[in-house]
Amino acid sequence: MPPSGPLEELCRVMRYLYVKGFISALSGNASIKLDESRVAITPSGRVKFLLKPEDISIVTMSGEHVSGPRPSIEVEMHLGVYSACPDCGSVVHAHGLLSPVLAGILEPAEDLELRAYGVKVCYVDELPPGSRELAEAVSRAVSSGCKAVVLKNHGIVGTGRSLGEALEAVEAVENSFRRGLVLHILRKLEEKLR
Repeated sequence: MPPSGPLEELCRVMRYLYVKGFISALSGNASIKLDESRVAITPSGRVKFLLKPEDISIVTMSGEHVSGPRPSIEVEMHLGVYSACPDCGSVVHAHGLLSPVLAGILEPAEDLELRAYGVKVCYVDELPPGSRELAEAVSRAVSSGCKAVVLKNHGIVGTGRSLGEALEAVEAVENSFRRGLVLHILRKLEEKLR
């Protein structure tokens, strides 16, 4: 089997996100820095679990479209993260289930997974997808040291040196909200049984 490259890795990550229920067929996006001047990012309007390497878009760090189909509408957010975090090599943006909805209502469980991977979580108020305002808000959060940013009523942005690290940030946050919700329900049940 030939060695896997970054474009194949992006395709696998999108299939994984879809199978895990973190994205729908056309939603979500991920990117990887190819070098100091170019980024590979998933395209807009394509079925994410069917992506092939030739479906991946290449853009410059200044946002110029180099090759491939039209990049994700969140390309400005991805580029902003890379500018705010020189050590970041990948960004994963999933929609999750609980964290975007529960952000601001319920605290996530501060668990071993978040601590083990050093995932600091920040929150961004609801802003239009693909907007400059959203890109700037996420960039500010990342520049303050956050590895994961929960976008209220929207999704999660995970960052890392690799796609694996960025994916772990997304999953760790979603898992912590799941645990937080279970703990909240159990406490309420316990109160009723008293």
